Amino acid sequence: MDSGINVNALLGLAALLLIALCFLSAALVRQRREFQQALNDLPTGLCVISGDERVLNWNSQMASFSGLAPNKVQGRRLSMLPAPWPDALGEALAEKEGRVIKQALDGSAGDKRWVILHSSQPLRDGSLRQIVVEDITDYERLHDELEHKERLASIGRLAAGVAHEIGNPVTGIACVAQNLADSADAGELEQGTAEILKQTERITRTVAALMQLSHPGSGSEIDYAACNLADCVDEAVHLLSLDRESTSAEFENRCDREQLVLADSQLLLQVFLNLLDNAQTAAAGDGPVRVHAALEDGHVRICVDNLGDPVSQEVLDQAFEPFFTTKDVGEGTGLGLALVRRMIEDMGGQISLLSPLPSNTLGVRAELTLPTAKYEIGYTTDTDFDESR
Repeated sequence: MDSGINVNALLGLAALLLIALCFLSAALVRQRREFQQALNDLPTGLCVISGDERVLNWNSQMASFSGLAPNKVQGRRLSMLPAPWPDALGEALAEKEGRVIKQALDGSAGDKRWVILHSSQPLRDGSLRQIVVEDITDYERLHDELEHKERLASIGRLAAGVAHEIGNPVTGIACVAQNLADSADAGELEQGTAEILKQTERITRTVAALMQLSHPGSGSEIDYAACNLADCVDEAVHLLSLDRESTSAEFENRCDREQLVLADSQLLLQVFLNLLDNAQTAAAGDGPVRVHAALEDGHVRICVDNLGDPVSQEVLDQAFEPFFTTKDVGEGTGLGLALVRRMIEDMGGQISLLSPLPSNTLGVRAELTLPTAKYEIGYTTDTDFDESR
């Protein structure tokens, strides 16, 4: 009797376990279906690649990007997919660190689409990899359009600056010439002629600066050489001291006397003439203009500091644009810093402005970097700034 009860109890328990397993299996199937649907509905493309590089999952966004239906690609090797997907996905798989890759893909209709691909770390002991693909074509087109508009705006600002810088002296010349036509006085004739020459020189300087901005060095090749940095700064300070009309300022050259930079000596002299002249004007007697430098990773970081009034970020953002100046009308063309940036970049360097000075509430810093150099190395116009040469 007891054995019969035990058998019935065991059968009942087995039935309950079977029912529980059925419910659990149904729940797992439902969750798997929901998870698969969630992956399929992601707003970005997702594909899952097996260890032998077969496509295990290809969601609807991937199908939309590629024009390939999931049932046409699942189970196939990457190498069997239509171009450009074998190369694009293969490059993403090659990135073990999961780095984001930006690629331009040629579409079937001849159009170009931009995507970024990000691969996951290997799953299941390296047997599975997930690759997320995001279409950024609209963003790239908007970026190109904004860049085009900015170029047009820059051309407009340049044209307005040229018209202003040349239009004013031309107007002055016309007025003086009209006065001379109505006067026979020798003194007025001499004074008017001098004024005309002065205004034509102003036009000539503006045109020459524009030509140099387009073709630094008057179109000649840059003569790369090992230049002594401290000596170049000294020469620029000396030349500024000869200009009786320039603002008098104290200069402190704190550059290492043995430090060499790779540059064109004449272009570098022009750079320091501009930067030191701007710095002494900005300092306006508030402390010395200091030049110091430090060697960092094969490059020399050079700082030109003044302790004048700080300038706003808006001014810093526009400082290198042609014809932008904070000086009074007639005191500057606004081409100096634009020329400086062009010359520095052509010599393989970079330049930026910072205000106020670090750990200070005043001043402006012009910071430029140039490759370091050695006297015993012969540099040419096609040098790549590699110290191992």
